[in-house]
Amino acid sequence: MPIWTVRIPEGRDEVVEADLLTTEGGSLVALSEDGLLLRAWAPGQWRTVGHLPGTDPGPAGTPERHREVVVGLPRP
Repeated sequence: MPIWTVRIPEGRDEVVEADLLTTEGGSLVALSEDGLLLRAWAPGQWRTVGHLPGTDPGPAGTPERHREVVVGLPRP
């Protein structure tokens, strides 16, 4: 299962193991292959998401190095 990092406003990285990450109404959600919700971040509570390279291939064929794949903007 792919491993992702989610940068939160305090500058820390949260690590989550999930098959899929998606946004919904400004929220970020991590889902298992079966569609089970593994973790969620509220709007304004996450900044960037990156894929950690490892044994799993990168999302959508991205190269095997850490890079941002989703960027969240704080709400005014």
